[in-house]
Amino acid sequence: LPLRPMMPRLSDKRVGFFEVRQTDFGTTQHRSVSRSYITRWRLEKKFPDSALSDPVKPIVYYIDPATPSQWVPWIKKGVEDWQPAFEAAGFRRAIVAIDAPSRTDNPDWSPEDVRNTVVRWLPSTVENADAPHVHDPRSGEILNGSIRMHHNVLNLLRNWYVTQVAPLDSRAQRLPLPDSLMGRLIEYIVAHEVGHTLGLQHNMKASSTYPADSIRSITWLRRMGHTPTLMDYSRFNYVAQPEDSIPPEYLIPRVGPYDKFATRWGYSPIRGAYTPDDEKPTLNSWARQQDSVPWFRFSTYGSREIDPGDEAEAVGDADAIKSTALGLRNISRTMPILMSAALRDGEDNSELIELHDRLLEQWNSEMEHVVNVIGGSYSREKYGGQAGPRFVPVPADRQRAALRFLTKNAFRTPGYLIDPSMLRRIEPEGTLRRISSAQGRILSGLLDADRLNRLAEYEALARGHTDVYPLGQMLGDIRRAVWSELPSREVRIDPFRRALQRSWLGLADSRLNSAPALLITPTPTRAPRARISSGPNTDVRALMRGELIELDRQLAASIPRAGDRTTRLHLIDARSEIERILDSKK
Repeated sequence: LPLRPMMPRLSDKRVGFFEVRQTDFGTTQHRSVSRSYITRWRLEKKFPDSALSDPVKPIVYYIDPATPSQWVPWIKKGVEDWQPAFEAAGFRRAIVAIDAPSRTDNPDWSPEDVRNTVVRWLPSTVENADAPHVHDPRSGEILNGSIRMHHNVLNLLRNWYVTQVAPLDSRAQRLPLPDSLMGRLIEYIVAHEVGHTLGLQHNMKASSTYPADSIRSITWLRRMGHTPTLMDYSRFNYVAQPEDSIPPEYLIPRVGPYDKFATRWGYSPIRGAYTPDDEKPTLNSWARQQDSVPWFRFSTYGSREIDPGDEAEAVGDADAIKSTALGLRNISRTMPILMSAALRDGEDNSELIELHDRLLEQWNSEMEHVVNVIGGSYSREKYGGQAGPRFVPVPADRQRAALRFLTKNAFRTPGYLIDPSMLRRIEPEGTLRRISSAQGRILSGLLDADRLNRLAEYEALARGHTDVYPLGQMLGDIRRAVWSELPSREVRIDPFRRALQRSWLGLADSRLNSAPALLITPTPTRAPRARISSGPNTDVRALMRGELIELDRQLAASIPRAGDRTTRLHLIDARSEIERILDSKK
């Protein structure tokens, strides 16, 4: 460790840095106090009075000699993409990438030496890259920020790009991708991992701080990108449409305004500050820029994944409904591309199978962004002096619009995902199971116990307010969406819909008959005591029971109107299942 610890910088939950935590027993408060400091490199200006100065010691990333030669220039670019962010903090050439020395030049150099930060290239089938860092526990000073690039991250990048933006970039319509495209994708993933080694956390909120319509504008994308940060999981711009004529370069994230803001907040020297507490007023004033600049904002602490604008793998989640509708158009355009892209003379069907599976995963991911509008709360991290709540439930009309969208696009069989000529190359059977499983995930997300409990609580706290989506109404809307055939003059239910309806019955069973959980409840003055939790809110149980009773009534009335034998037997079986659920002892 350094003989002289770096002066630490106090953390702030409004800006996304990793932290080191210490417990201070020496304060005037009548309790111990937790103090958190951000993790960052020690950067000091050669010329402290200059607005822009070289650092005394730059952050140096060595490139692993084992790296395939065609990727080395792209990896270096991924590292040095961060130079503009450090210029915003007052440092010129603060971060550089260089080749590792040869054995002749330096026989003692080793990538295992903790003093060397290295972008490692690993012979690994793991589809990932990761970037832990080693830091001084006294100050948060980062001492090593080596990145691990697993070889099969190439496959991950390829699949993301093809399934998200193939209709927007002709280079992605034939495999393998050209090296020029794959190199740019490697640059992107390296730059993301470098951000972690600089101390930055993921910021999944960032992509929702841009207007959803703007990310289809070439002018906006050229200036701002489709997400304000590389640290979001906002991969490639699947919201853009072919008619937008977006240059492929603007489909890929790059260092954005949040990255520059956060780097300036974490690394800019503060003149006249000699202790962490001296820096607090300045740091607070910088963080308060979020009040007027939305894309400087960071994920809300303690939001528990309830913010529909704080989503992984999302583009344009300022309006998840509109953006998902556009994303689905591109998914439907991608399906016919897969066979020509993946099938090569003399090769087997494995790449086609893989891309088809990944495309279905993309469909699920985009649908789940809409699911999270229902029972969600918009959030924003605020400190003392910033007025207003941190959490605001999504307006009721927005939640209802989300369910209408899912009724039309998720619960109706997505025919564009069913191409018999392709599916019969993939497997002898399984399409029904695949589609049913994908739809079942959406339904399960909607009927998630935590989501239902939130809706019940929002209603309880409304105090006569009308801007809530009542839990009972939401459950009824889902039932009617899943069983929409029942009021028809002639009831015919196809196999895909029958499978979805069985999923609904299974989920109703789990919500009504879930086993109570034993919880340990601490009390202020006594030893912890056990209590029984009923799992979902008791209103959930009562309302779900009511939905089953109402459905049973509708089923009884619809059986005589069944248009075919399979539908009639399905309806009879559903009634039998409801009887079992309502009396689980049978």
